[in-house]
Order: sequence, then C-alpha cells, then structure tokens
Amino acid sequence: MFNVVDRKDRKISLLELSFSFFKIGLTAYGMAILQQIKDLIIGKKWLTREQVDEGIAMVQLYPGPIMYNLGIYCAYRIKGFWGSALASFFFLLPSYILMVFLSWLYFSFGEIAWVKPLFMVLEAMVVGIVLHILLDFGSKYVKDAISSLIAGISFLLLLFKINALWVILIAIIIQLLAVIFVKKQAQQLTPVSDSHNFIPGKTSRRLLAIVFTGLIFIALFITGLLGHSKNCQLLFSMFKIGAVAFGSGFTIMPLLQQEAVISHHWVTMQQFVDGIAFGQITPGPFLITSTFIGYKVSGIWGSAIATFGMFFPSFFYTILITEIYDKIKHNKYIRLSIRGVMAAFTGMLAWVVLSLARVSLTDNILFIWAVGSFILVRYFKVNILWIFLLGILIKFLLLV
Repeated sequence: MFNVVDRKDRKISLLELSFSFFKIGLTAYGMAILQQIKDLIIGKKWLTREQVDEGIAMVQLYPGPIMYNLGIYCAYRIKGFWGSALASFFFLLPSYILMVFLSWLYFSFGEIAWVKPLFMVLEAMVVGIVLHILLDFGSKYVKDAISSLIAGISFLLLLFKINALWVILIAIIIQLLAVIFVKKQAQQLTPVSDSHNFIPGKTSRRLLAIVFTGLIFIALFITGLLGHSKNCQLLFSMFKIGAVAFGSGFTIMPLLQQEAVISHHWVTMQQFVDGIAFGQITPGPFLITSTFIGYKVSGIWGSAIATFGMFFPSFFYTILITEIYDKIKHNKYIRLSIRGVMAAFTGMLAWVVLSLARVSLTDNILFIWAVGSFILVRYFKVNILWIFLLGILIKFLLLV
C-alpha cells in the first residue's frame, strides 16, 4: 500500500489546487507538462512519487490526452470530484483564452500579405515536428511484426479514405487475434503495480458524482446524435474524437482532420495546418486546436462548444477509471488492445505527415524550414515553442 501523506498535514484548499493547475496550464508545453505536474504534486507532498507514477500508467489505458488525464487523476486523488473539476477548468482556461485570441487574429487578418508568409513557415515547421513525433511513436509502439502489420494496414486504409474509427477497431481485432497465434505477445507486457490508492470523500458521494457525470456524457451523445444544427454537429464531432482518441494530442490529428476538413469542410487543409501550429505555440494540451476549429464554425460560442466536447469525455473517463483501475489494470486484453491502437495511430500519423507535406511543402525553401525544425526538435531537443518563435522571427526579419 502507498505511504500516503497525512491529509491533516497538507490542508489543501480548492483555491490552492485551482491556482496551481492554472499556473501549469499557463506555462507548460508538451511533455513539459509532466515535469510540471510532478514538481507540483510531489514537491508539495500532495501525492507520493509512486502514486503519480501509477497514474502515468493508468492514463494510457483509455482515450484522451495523457497529460490532461494525468492532471485530472492527480486532482481527483487529492481533492475528489470538485478538485478534479476545478483543476480541469483552470488547467484549460489559459490555453483556451490564448487560442480564442489567436483564432480571432487569424480569421480577421490571416489573409494580409505580410501575415501569410509567416503561416507558410509555421506550416512547414509543423511537418518537421510531426515527422519527429511519428518516429518517436514508431520506436515505442512498432517493435514487432504484428505492430508493424497494424501500422502498415492503418496507413493504407486511411490512404483509401476508410473512416479512422474503423481503422481503430480493425487494429484492436488484429492485435487480439495475434494473441491466439503469437502467445508471447501477452508475455511481453510490462508488469503493473499491486498498490492501492486512497481517494478522498465518501464512496457514496463519489459514486453519485460519477453517475451525474455519466448522465451528462450520455446527454451530450444523444444531443449530438439527434441534433441537426451546426453547433450540434460540432459538439458531436468533437465529442466523438475526445471519446476515442488515445495517447498524446498528436494522435488525434487523423480523426480531427477527417472530421473538420474531409467530412464537414469546416476548415481548409491550410487552415487545419495553421490550427495545429497554434496548438503548438499555446501552452497546455495540444487538443486545444479544437477551440480554433470551433471558433471558425461558430465564433466564441462554437469555441466553447468544441472545447467542452473534446475534453469532457477525458474528464469522465479519468474519474471513472481512477475508481476501478485497481480491479482492471492486470487485464491483459485491455492492455493488448491499447498496444494495437497505438500501433494503428503510428500508421495514421504517417498518413498525416504525407497529407500535411502535400499542402505545406509547396516550395523548395519550405523544405529547409521543415528539415530545420525536425533537426532542432529531434537532435538538439529544443523546446517546440522556441522553434516556432525562432522561425517566425527569422521569417519576419527576412520580410522587413
């Protein structure tokens, strides 16, 4: 059992927790969010290192952005349902406000002559950075013949415009069938901890909160499914993506691209790439790109709908799975399914790189920007924010 710090010694207020997560949302980028969460939670002795590490393992078992899920998990362990709800709101608030401002700036002035070249550079750099992420995913999730097969099939299916959700289901089926013929697949799974975690609050109240959140989850699904207005379609599209996208924020790009660009034509491919760039240069979770798309569809109201639809499923999953994780974390079929999904996303990311390159790398000079960003992020470990800012500065000076 974890050696949990005495709650009387901590005296953590909801205000202190909210402000701490607001600060993380305002200052942390990409994987730096993990270090920020560890420094905060462990540094203040709100949770032990073992508890946080188990949370990192847990949040990879269900859909949603890993770093956002980890933050909600920690807040739920510390202050229960209301702690996790406030932490979620204040964690997303800074990046939401910044993305709304950038969206307004982009859609109001993006076509001005001196602005367009800057976005062309951003788009080219996105290609290099996504290529780096693709290679990272490949090294982590494509390690044997089965995962290679799943990645290859996923790439080909998207190439022939098969719906990304079907690709995910096919990947899970292939991975589970592989267990029958390749038994060592299950034997290679990494062991998980047998530890049990304390959650504050009475069990009955936590159960009531989960049921209430689950009803909202169902209501969102029904509203999106039955509603025919533009905002209902937006809500349902973001909700579907948030409910099934695994891994880091980048794994959502194939699904987001298909919904926003191909299925509904809410944004052009060029605008989609620019939205990805904004998701990179703003702090907080990368999936805040959904705010950009929502703003294009229906202004401020659309941005709020898209953001809520994207992140609410992760919030619900996290508080639910945190309660039952100790009972399911040893299930090999669940863990094998996730392995298949991540291999599929690797193949899907390869398709995204190809799609982005076709649109963004329209000039030989732009290849230099793409290669330069790839080298800086992969071999020199330069923070993505600095790469974008440096690229914009250099391009701006060249235009002057």
